Amino acid sequence: MKSSVVLALGSAALVAGLQQCTGSSKNEGGNFFCGAVSQILYSNVGHSGSYRAVSNMGSDGSCEYENHPFSGPLAPFNEELVALFRGPMNLVQFAVYNVNPNSKRDTTSQPSMHARRHGHQHLHKRHAEKQRAEEDLRRRDDAAKFSKSTRPKPEEAEPEPEPETTEAPSSSSAPSSSPVPKPTSTSSALDSVATGDYNRIGYYNAKQGIADGIVFLGNYGGDGSGDFHRVWGNSLSYINSKATGGASSPQVLDEVMIPSNKEFAIYSDKPCEGNDCGYYRPGAVAYHGFPGDSKVFLFEFDMPFDGKSGFNGDMPAIWTLNAKIPRTQQYGDCACWKSGCGEFDVFEILAPGDTKAKSTFHTEVSGGSSDYFERPVNGKIKVATVFDGLGGQVSVKILDDDVDFSPSLAEELVRSWVETERTLGLFSLFSLLSG
Repeated sequence: MKSSVVLALGSAALVAGLQQCTGSSKNEGGNFFCGAVSQILYSNVGHSGSYRAVSNMGSDGSCEYENHPFSGPLAPFNEELVALFRGPMNLVQFAVYNVNPNSKRDTTSQPSMHARRHGHQHLHKRHAEKQRAEEDLRRRDDAAKFSKSTRPKPEEAEPEPEPETTEAPSSSSAPSSSPVPKPTSTSSALDSVATGDYNRIGYYNAKQGIADGIVFLGNYGGDGSGDFHRVWGNSLSYINSKATGGASSPQVLDEVMIPSNKEFAIYSDKPCEGNDCGYYRPGAVAYHGFPGDSKVFLFEFDMPFDGKSGFNGDMPAIWTLNAKIPRTQQYGDCACWKSGCGEFDVFEILAPGDTKAKSTFHTEVSGGSSDYFERPVNGKIKVATVFDGLGGQVSVKILDDDVDFSPSLAEELVRSWVETERTLGLFSLFSLLSG
């Protein structure tokens, strides 16, 4: 979900938390800005609650819902997420990782951000340690299932996807999708042996024309693929290689600048089949998002000025959504967005031609830091967004230029992107309020 209306909600949500403000807060056109930083760390992100998940989209324009409960240190962001991009932007590289099921992660001994800063660790009762260990084992199992289902193996059929039990529409409401060809790739990055603690499950390289484990989709239903409805509008479809319209089959995005007010989504290349995605709009091109309580998104991009004005003119953005939202109605009422199923604005320009990029959470518990990142207008940057399922934290950090989007990431490296020692003027903290 991303529009001018949503931006207004985002600025209002900035007070819904406890934050560090670098410098002095200034009101600029209704949005508050403090100071420029290179990292923002959000704590207390997850909470227990429920949202209204779409259960049916009628041909007469009726929309039906069912209650969907959630809980966990990062809930609802522990559900499948997708990454979205709006121009003006050059997306150079993109990668997504989740926990390697074979890694030997220590889920109980790593000090929290609070513990490191204050020189102590909180003691945990034995039952709490056992619970966290069991949760980590479950996450590893989930990651293994997803990784195995997305990696092609010669002379071996793909395993059947695991069904979701919390949102199971009838067969008449969610038609089965037949497997579709994957985007053409000049490499097979997902076949690489990953030895770190995080496996890469999706990768895009614009210069090399690589798209492994991912598919590019957009709201162009009726243009080559997907569906157009007089009430629901355009469903998800494949996009063409320029990201300017629809396509009849998966395409690899060219090395091209995305213009103002054009956007696309990156999903996994695992198509929805039967009920394994929950309900999705009939006729839509439907794929799974990226799962895992702990996951890492890496981006390399720039956001040059293009001088456009009007709706979303010269207002680039990168954000994540609950994968269910675009599969029903991304820009409309028939979606779980309004009831809090989850949006996180990673790097968003709020005014035409501005140079300050903000981040904001949109859930039942909303909020966002008033500190900001400098918009990369004269050169490309690399950014990590880490969803830390163990600590209930989310970090957005500008990385060094030499960081490699390799097939695996060591846990120590990922942890350094979350628990970096505070540097005056460059590091920001924000704690979401849970009630």
